[in-house]
Amino acid sequence: MVLNITKKLNLSTEDQKRQKNIISKLNLAKLPFEISPDRMCALNLEMARHSKKYKVFLIIFESNELGEEIYKEKISSKLPEYSYKTVAQIVDDGVKKNFFIKLDARAKTTKDLKIRNVRPSEEVIIEFINWKIDLLASLMKFKKDLIN
Repeated sequence: MVLNITKKLNLSTEDQKRQKNIISKLNLAKLPFEISPDRMCALNLEMARHSKKYKVFLIIFESNELGEEIYKEKISSKLPEYSYKTVAQIVDDGVKKNFFIKLDARAKTTKDLKIRNVRPSEEVIIEFINWKIDLLASLMKFKKDLIN
């Protein structure tokens, strides 16, 4: 999703100074692309919006691993900072994109046919765990390099 912020904010001198101070201390060189300071707010908004999706994913992933049922209402109750509508939209989008699938919990506990349990797809589980394995391997290499 490309975020286009056309509205220019009229920042106070204090806020301009604060923004420049924050941007000057960011590790922007580590990004795989260059970004101009005037696009930082757009990037921050995009990352914040992505965080909602990530929180929903983590709840679904955790419930899957624990064998527990998880559905929109239950996810929403675990994320009171987001509306049910927001959570439902994230789950529905994830189902459409095959990130999530409607499948009974591994340790099915209810016979309520109204409950539409969601679980991460096999591909998403594989990608997520491999990403974490890569992170651990990177940290172990870093630790080894520190010792040597």
